[in-house]
Amino acid sequence: MALNCTQHPLFPPKVVAIATDRYLKPDHPFPDAATLGGSIVPRFGQDITSSVNRAAPGNASVGKTANELMPKMHNLLTSFAAGDRSGMAHRLIDSFLQKQSEVTCFEDPALNAAAAKHLNIVHFCSSSLSAPNSPQNASGRRRIHQALKEANWDIKKLLVPNDLGVPAFNIGSKLFSTEDFRNGLGLMINGVQHAYVVAKNYQYDKSANRYCIGLKYVFYDVFGLDDDDLMEFGAKSDASLASAVGITAWWQLQHQHGYAPLVTRIVVEKSFEAPAT
Repeated sequence: MALNCTQHPLFPPKVVAIATDRYLKPDHPFPDAATLGGSIVPRFGQDITSSVNRAAPGNASVGKTANELMPKMHNLLTSFAAGDRSGMAHRLIDSFLQKQSEVTCFEDPALNAAAAKHLNIVHFCSSSLSAPNSPQNASGRRRIHQALKEANWDIKKLLVPNDLGVPAFNIGSKLFSTEDFRNGLGLMINGVQHAYVVAKNYQYDKSANRYCIGLKYVFYDVFGLDDDDLMEFGAKSDASLASAVGITAWWQLQHQHGYAPLVTRIVVEKSFEAPAT
């Protein structure tokens, strides 16, 4: 008989795996206690900051006023989200352009749904468990299943694997605006900075030698730019490629006109049943 872990909630839910972008310079904490609880605090780099009247690297500029810059940033939707039928990328850019004074979270049901079907996220969800019956397996790596086994299937004693690789929304071509660079995901997220796997439900049946586990995957990125983004992808003038102009306008709004970035939060939930072997 199949197990039913929905009848076995964990109080409190437990973080059971962590992935962090290894290139991240984590100088700026951004607590999200409502989603992760108080013990886990994601930290981000310069892209989560904003300022006023900062000098741009290389003196890059595609306009002086916010009114000049906003439509140029908005044109990124034409470059990278022409295939977004849900409007999720529009909603994210519109939220940024409302000019928040503080960093806030952006979560969107359409973004969650798109992520749940994305090949890289499906692979991450499966390989982070790496049970014997997982379709994708992190061969030779200690993941949730292996950590449970070490804890003799007592999830409260699990020692958290924290070396998972972060997934990305980077399928397709930026140059030709295909796949993730057409549906908006490459613009909205591209590389995930943090991923936390949270166990909400768990049941271990010793007699059946099986367990089931209900997992919530929480992915974070910053919808914001740092100086490296500007130098790599920006423009020297508004005569450049439209996408480069849009990137520069975005950086200027954030770092010269005080537009606070947003932390994009994606939540995907899945349940698994696996042999306890």
